[in-house]
Amino acid sequence: MIANRKKFDRNKSVLKDVYYFFSVNDPGELRDLYDREDQKLMIAAEWDYKNPDLIPNKIKSKIEEINILNIPDEKEKKWIQNILWLWYHHAISCALWRHGDKEAALKYSETALLLQPRDHPNKITKLLYLLVREDLTEAKKWAAFITEEPEKTMAERIIREYEDGTFFTLQVGKI
Repeated sequence: MIANRKKFDRNKSVLKDVYYFFSVNDPGELRDLYDREDQKLMIAAEWDYKNPDLIPNKIKSKIEEINILNIPDEKEKKWIQNILWLWYHHAISCALWRHGDKEAALKYSETALLLQPRDHPNKITKLLYLLVREDLTEAKKWAAFITEEPEKTMAERIIREYEDGTFFTLQVGKI
């Protein structure tokens, strides 16, 4: 939730229609809704950017109807940027391992990296960005700096899959 929620007035937001559509009061509640639905789908291996009926896709679509640059409130913009980053981050995996679409993975990884805040702790987005571009040397250098779990183990597994030749193969159920 946004700190000092009493100060946030969704009626004054350029995203007010998005908040009303999803019955939330602020970008923090929208992020909470997004996270709950996103995680349900990831756990069930049903996350799919091609399914417009999924809540994460609906949220992303509604947000993108309003250009993020048109959000004047910086705190609100950060919440929304984080939702979009997570959508694009998961879309990379979906493109690779559900649809076998390297072109989509290239596009999604670029957008995810642009949206990811500089201070964000996630290191896998950049690793995927490098591997989708087949830059194993830089990916290994980047992975060497990933020391926190579970990302360290995940990075090692992803690099091993790349080296084994299974990184670009369909792996339904993995995402």
